[in-house]
Amino acid sequence: MPIKLRLATFNIENLFTRHDFNAFIKGPNSRESRYLAPIVKFMAEYGDGDIRDFEDFRQLVKVAAISQDDDKRQHTALALAALDADVVALQEVDSFDALRRFLSAYYVKTGETNYRHVVLHEGNDPRGIDVATISQSDWPLYSRSHADLTPAWIDNTPTGVALLDDFPLAKTRAGQLSGKRIFRRDCVEIVLTKTEQEVSIFNCHFKSMGGGRSQSMGMRQLEAITVREIINRKYDDPATALWAVMGDLNDYRQVIKVRAALDGNGNRIEEIDVPDESGVDPLLVDGFGINLLDQLSEFERWTHFYPAEKHKTQLDYIIVSPALADKLVGSPEIIRLGMPHRVPNLDPNRRFPRVGWDRPKASDHCPVVAEFRI
Repeated sequence: MPIKLRLATFNIENLFTRHDFNAFIKGPNSRESRYLAPIVKFMAEYGDGDIRDFEDFRQLVKVAAISQDDDKRQHTALALAALDADVVALQEVDSFDALRRFLSAYYVKTGETNYRHVVLHEGNDPRGIDVATISQSDWPLYSRSHADLTPAWIDNTPTGVALLDDFPLAKTRAGQLSGKRIFRRDCVEIVLTKTEQEVSIFNCHFKSMGGGRSQSMGMRQLEAITVREIINRKYDDPATALWAVMGDLNDYRQVIKVRAALDGNGNRIEEIDVPDESGVDPLLVDGFGINLLDQLSEFERWTHFYPAEKHKTQLDYIIVSPALADKLVGSPEIIRLGMPHRVPNLDPNRRFPRVGWDRPKASDHCPVVAEFRI
């Protein structure tokens, strides 16, 4: 008899139990200042290098962060509960302890059964944000990190070499990396053994678009090629195996551009733009994997809103094998109840209580869930 399996991915946005004080030295306009509570940037004097004021600044950061994060994490927990998922791939988790604390302090207050299994491997991110996976008690799992892979590993097989030849940007980036690690965070393989045919999940968080999308695309394509090669080496026939690549892949295949003009219903007019290539292409070409959100209409596939450009894009993916796609029940769902009110063309009444214009919110990413019968 088929077993229900609900898989989800959620970039939980900076689930920290620590504070980064680099902004004190580097100043209010530094990249590091992005992670300060806005009220600190507004009220505090800092960045002049005078360490006599550092203790006062540190206490202000802590108080502001505790107050802001408490509201935010309540919404994060509600979004996680709305998924009703058996297994969730999470991104931007500070540590195993931080995730355990969040689940016990916030998630259990939603009234849902807590996730029994928690897996986190320390990856390569310099900020210390890792990917983690949680599953319900009746879905035991085991895991493996691939954080140590280098371009030399890809060159070991004809399939790896062929993939690099197909994507020149990735090949150039591989040459620049030399013996350095490929994954900016990790690709953690999770194997579910409850069903007769095992299900494998590859939880990823690819390189961000910081510094420019085109300038960083080769890195994301290289990460995608590496994930595909991991799958190629695991299975004799990947198309017939049950696997899913899930996570924040930090690139899009279309852009929904929100215009200032209004349509007849009072909503802002939206237009679709399709770029020539994407960092996720290596996982999709030749029908290797199937992006489940392609089942939705073009205007419903987005999982992230970039307010500076007023762009809606899909950055969060559940990409599955053809065999697993055949076991999909209904359509995938995108949970937007925790999105801030600044996101245009969303029903203002469809939000969690106390979600704000910019904050508090559940995350800057929407969680995605899909259900299968295995």
